[in-house]
Amino acid sequence: MTFLTRDQLIGVVLVPVVVLGLSACLPSGNDGLPSISTPTSTSVSPPATSTAQAASPEATSPQEASAEATATQAASTPDAVQTSPPPAATPQSESAPQQPTGVGPTGSPRSGSQPERAPKSEETAEAPPQEPTVVSWLPTGPIGSDDPAPGQRYLMLQQFQCDALTQSVEGAADAAVWQAGAAVCRALQTGSQDDWQQASLAVARTPRIPQKQCLEFRVAATSAFLVAQYRSNPGSVFKAEPGPGEACPRQLLRLTVVDEDLRPVIGMPRASGPISGGTIVRLDGYYVRVGEVLFDGVPTVPDIVAGGGDYQALYLRMPPAEGRESIRISIKDTVEVAGTVTFFYVDPAVPGSTLPPAAEPAKEP
Repeated sequence: MTFLTRDQLIGVVLVPVVVLGLSACLPSGNDGLPSISTPTSTSVSPPATSTAQAASPEATSPQEASAEATATQAASTPDAVQTSPPPAATPQSESAPQQPTGVGPTGSPRSGSQPERAPKSEETAEAPPQEPTVVSWLPTGPIGSDDPAPGQRYLMLQQFQCDALTQSVEGAADAAVWQAGAAVCRALQTGSQDDWQQASLAVARTPRIPQKQCLEFRVAATSAFLVAQYRSNPGSVFKAEPGPGEACPRQLLRLTVVDEDLRPVIGMPRASGPISGGTIVRLDGYYVRVGEVLFDGVPTVPDIVAGGGDYQALYLRMPPAEGRESIRISIKDTVEVAGTVTFFYVDPAVPGSTLPPAAEPAKEP
């Protein structure tokens, strides 16, 4: 049996320790070299010959046993002190390149893997101007320069002279309807909710206007209509345009025979009376200030029974026939008045002629 010397035994034990140290000094796998797999622990086993030698107490001297124990301790000490080497850095896959780090709108870093926020839509952009709703304002009227106050007030309102109208009706008995019209006029110009509220209150305070007061009736009706339009479409923008047609066109429509109390006489198919004259008639229509009465186109001085003032119905007493069968009546106003009316004479001695009944008055509606 061959026995190893002491130096040989120490060398055999130290070889694994040296190999382990050299493996730790090798470059990592990131340098393109294959990584060296090292065990976490190294078990050092003596060769069979040394095991057999250790089994024989006779072949081992005390000095050799002490040296062997020392070598065994030296061999086991590095194994206990050696720690597991740090794991090699895992190389990144070529198919998933590293994303750059961006900076968000607030300056904070933003990961490249996060989707970029889409640009903000123009929701907060200024809305386009609202299309105005076209509404009908007061139509143009045949207003003369010599017309009385209602005509001048209507003209100011029709031309949107709102403040001037308000000043002109201060203290007037019929101011309510004109103040309502001026309030609506102002609301149309400003579009203010407060002005529309004031217009609504002014319209509510307007008394009922009879239709024969044509200008005032038209102002009241138009004002109430526009306030109702605003209430049904609050916040709307209105564009006022003159209404169609003509406001209160001046015209003669018919003649009405009346009695001495100026009450209409019923049962008359047409305006007629005896050839002796004396029949009282009323000129029906719309006119403002009668400047002249014409019989058959010729100016005349009529027998005026009643009326004749501004916006008042005119009552005339018809003259004798003097050979005429009828008289065509027309008038002149501050502006032209359309239409003519005709009065017919009847002779009781002529068959078929009828006299107007004298005792069948009817109340005027």
